[in-house]
Amino acid sequence: MQKEARPAPYWTTLLLGLGAILLVMAIVASPEEVFQASTQGLKLWWSIIFPAMLPFLMLSEMLIAFGLVHGLGVLLEPFMRSWFRLPGRSGWVLALGLTAGFPAAAEAVRQWAQQEDMTALQLRRLTAIAHFCNPITILLVIGTGLLHNAAVGGLLLAVHWISGLLAGWITARIPDSSKKSKKRETPAAIRRASVSRTTTSLIRSAWEATRSARERDGRSFGKLLGETVSHAVQMLMVTGGFIIFFSVLIRLLTLYSGQGTLSMVWPAWMEIHLGSYEISRLPYDLRTQAALISAVLGWGGLCGWLQITAVTKPSDKGITFTLSRVLHGIIAFGLTLAAWTPLSHIVSNTIPAYVSRSSVSSFAESVNDSGSQSVMAGASSLLTQIVGTSMYPWQLTVLSVVLLSTIILALLAVSFMTSWWSHRDSR
Repeated sequence: MQKEARPAPYWTTLLLGLGAILLVMAIVASPEEVFQASTQGLKLWWSIIFPAMLPFLMLSEMLIAFGLVHGLGVLLEPFMRSWFRLPGRSGWVLALGLTAGFPAAAEAVRQWAQQEDMTALQLRRLTAIAHFCNPITILLVIGTGLLHNAAVGGLLLAVHWISGLLAGWITARIPDSSKKSKKRETPAAIRRASVSRTTTSLIRSAWEATRSARERDGRSFGKLLGETVSHAVQMLMVTGGFIIFFSVLIRLLTLYSGQGTLSMVWPAWMEIHLGSYEISRLPYDLRTQAALISAVLGWGGLCGWLQITAVTKPSDKGITFTLSRVLHGIIAFGLTLAAWTPLSHIVSNTIPAYVSRSSVSSFAESVNDSGSQSVMAGASSLLTQIVGTSMYPWQLTVLSVVLLSTIILALLAVSFMTSWWSHRDSR
């Protein structure tokens, strides 16, 4: 029998209702600002997020249907169980989060949850560990468009990945005292673990898992492609709705709370793109700006938090996920400050090869000239600059696929080394 959902407390309903009424009143009072904010949110989603995420959302579901994810999971079993205390098949979700970003990883977690072969604790851990920002956003949007320095973008990406893995390692070792966490693994998970333990050849075991998963799915390529496109576009539409809503909300909060320090706090707390843009406008040195942006990327924003919890519906109301995000932000902030001095000779006076000096100068002037403007008015020039200097959609796809392949090979190498080391110690 399915357990009925508990109703929300009365005070929560009252606060949400009051907030909705105030939001409607603010929209009616400032229609022009709301229209501009929603337009900029739409441009941000369509110009950057949609082309960068669509291929991976489709690729994720197709690889799961073909069984390749199951085979990869067998190969990654030693690494994922040793480092994150998760089944090996979750290694694909981790690789997807590192290369495609958190919405794609959350969708992959949801697909695993539908198969009902992972415990609630494992799903919560996997959701928290696989939460990363899209590397294209960090390299092009933040490194090139905001900080005008490709080397800083590379540093932010490396720090983002390393701090996220460290936060995931810590999160996996936090004890959980709930009764649901003590639930035994399902028979399907036990069978997979036993197969990987009794099969002498790890590669042969991976091939058997791939073939078995493909036979269980059984969909033709045409049907699979149609369902994949439909699910990917639907997921991206939800993501776009979140971004547009928070663009409007940030604009209204900035409008009615003043142009002081809160003009940076609201975007940084709620949305990573607009938060990073506001931090880049602060009168701080590049090191401080990079550290603050690293913290914002690690936190992921309230917009990202709501997207993930809406897709995965965590059983602990997002406590594990929130703790992981806070740890990620703190570690990223400290790691950026610590790594800045050794790498200062690399990141200083570096301009991307695909951005001209005149383009950088004009962008800097536009940012300085718009210092007194609102968040979303400044974001208009930001998006114009990003669209003009970023790659074509097919180039984004190729770069993302290369990153994904590199990360998978690196994870496989670490997994084989972990397996070899464990086998050596057992002798």
